[in-house]
Amino acid sequence: MKFMSAIAVAAYALAASVCAEPIKLIVPTAPGGGTDGYFRVVAREAAPYFSDPIVVVNVPGAGGTIGVAQMVNSPPDGHTLAAVWLGPVTVSPHTMKVQYTPNDYIPVVQLSIAPYVICVQNDFPASDGKGLIEAFRRNPDKYTYGTDGAGGPGHMGTARILRAMNVSARDVPFKGAGETLTAFLGGHIDVYVGSIPPILQHMKGGKAKCLLVTSADRVAALPNVSSLRDLGIPGEETILWRAVLAPKGTSPENIAKIESGFEKAANSPASRKFLEDAGEEVLIRKGPELRASIDREYEALGKVAKALNLSPQ
Repeated sequence: MKFMSAIAVAAYALAASVCAEPIKLIVPTAPGGGTDGYFRVVAREAAPYFSDPIVVVNVPGAGGTIGVAQMVNSPPDGHTLAAVWLGPVTVSPHTMKVQYTPNDYIPVVQLSIAPYVICVQNDFPASDGKGLIEAFRRNPDKYTYGTDGAGGPGHMGTARILRAMNVSARDVPFKGAGETLTAFLGGHIDVYVGSIPPILQHMKGGKAKCLLVTSADRVAALPNVSSLRDLGIPGEETILWRAVLAPKGTSPENIAKIESGFEKAANSPASRKFLEDAGEEVLIRKGPELRASIDREYEALGKVAKALNLSPQ
């Protein structure tokens, strides 16, 4: 009888695990790339803190907005989340028509940050961020800077800085950091704007000099590169951040559980190593602090989009 009871318990446990509803973590990009890679590591590290399995589901399209829309229209039961970067949250809503507003989701927990970096050719007449701005000031619209496309986070972040400093340069849009880097190294544009990893080896090899990061403060990956605080405009930072969102109406109990599990996962050795290798850092924000941060960025980038005539008609 004891043997049969053990079999019954095991069978029940197996049935329960098979029937368990997985937590769907929507990553609104195609497979591959930094955001997808990072959240796959985080999902694996978060799994021990949840009673249900976590399944990563890629839902690409429209700058990430299709995946976010799918999340906001899901039942608020804690089983559908979105793993995002700033693009579909504070950028794309100002440049295209989207099917959600900031009030349709709950920002649960931010996990990481990384600035965009602004680099120039070695013969550029500047050696730091202040020198870069002065070169732009002396030569309005002379210099060209490559970005991640019109209305992309890198474009918006750079335009935000230029507007704050009352200087100008010409934007040349590309599909991403890889194309921007190729054009920069080929001498087709004067300034590289993009993520740190693609340019880092070229900076170390003496083929480029990086002068400014788009974050308020300097970063460990580039400790000698100027920050926006060095320019006196720390409030104008635009950074690549990653966070987990939940549908509006998700219970406080579920929010607390999601927050705790993903925070622990972000601080795991595997997650930290992924960020370190990418020149990024762990930064945890949650609750009212995270909502306030997103709201400030949403408002600021809305003004930039309007000034650049990028707002959807």
